[in-house]
Parts: sequence; C-alpha cells; structure tokens
Amino acid sequence: MTRLQRASVILSLGMRLKESGSWTGETHIQKSTYFLETLLGVPTDFKFILYKHGPFSFDLREFLTYMESEDFVKWVSQPPYGPSLKQGELGKELTEQFGEVSGKYASQIDFVAKKLARKNVAELERVATALYVTVEEEVSGNRRVQRIKELKPHIDQSYIESALHELDQMMKESKPLHIE
Repeated sequence: MTRLQRASVILSLGMRLKESGSWTGETHIQKSTYFLETLLGVPTDFKFILYKHGPFSFDLREFLTYMESEDFVKWVSQPPYGPSLKQGELGKELTEQFGEVSGKYASQIDFVAKKLARKNVAELERVATALYVTVEEEVSGNRRVQRIKELKPHIDQSYIESALHELDQMMKESKPLHIE
C-alpha cells in the first residue's frame, strides 16, 4: 500500500468512526487502526507496541502528522475535550483519487467503526489490550486474564473478563472479514 493509499484508508476510518458517533480523537484512531490490522488483516503496516493505554503506534502518530501537514486531516480542539479528527481541505481529493483502496476495505472499516466508535478511552484500552495479549503474545484461555492483570494492574478483573468476552465475540464475527 502506498503512502497516499494508506492515508485514504486512515481518513476513511476516521470519517466512519465520526459517522458512528465517535469523538474521533487520536486514541480512537490508534485503537481502530490496530483492530483493522491485527484482527482483520488490513495491511496498514504500522508497528504497534503495548504502551500506557494499550497498543500504540508511534509510526501512526507520525503518519497522522504527515496527513495533517498535507491537509488531508485537521485536528479541531473542542474544550474540555481533546482534539477531534476532521477531514482537511484536501481530504476530499485524496478520497476521490485513492478511494478504491479504502473501498476495498470498506467492510473492515465499517466493522471496526461499529464495534469501537462509541467506546470511551478506558473501554478501548481494555479491549485493545485483550487483542494484543491474545494475538501478539499468543496467550489463550484463562491465562489471558492473568496476563492482562500483570500488564494493567489498574484494571479490575471483572472489566478484563468483560473485555475478553467482547473480544472473543468480535473475533467470531470478524472471521468472514479477515484478509489473508
């Protein structure tokens, strides 16, 4: 995927999140992109690490800065909340020129937006960390609860169990959408 194609996918994801009721701050973009790539196989090619609030990509943060510098997106601050992603002046042109790529992944983008758009930051952290532990660390069964508790001791066990249950359901529902 070229840089502009990737930008088209990220912009489409951001706009779909917003349409689905998301604030569309950086946390939603980060976690949603992680789900697109890790759960659904969309080749965004961002490297994610487990960070303060779950999986995070410094590459994606830098890419969002690039997208802003090209005026594909802009961040709009609306106190008392953090910045929210909006389409920039050249976002429409990007979509027109490279929309076939984001269109190719429309089902995956819609799935992620539907599942994550209305979650708050704490909920995103829990379910994204559950995905990270399950896929990246290849932890299974009840060991996942223990591993998440080790990584995120501030999260109550009942919330961890709930996030894992939700993730397991998402994994079942996403199988037909996964790109090999």
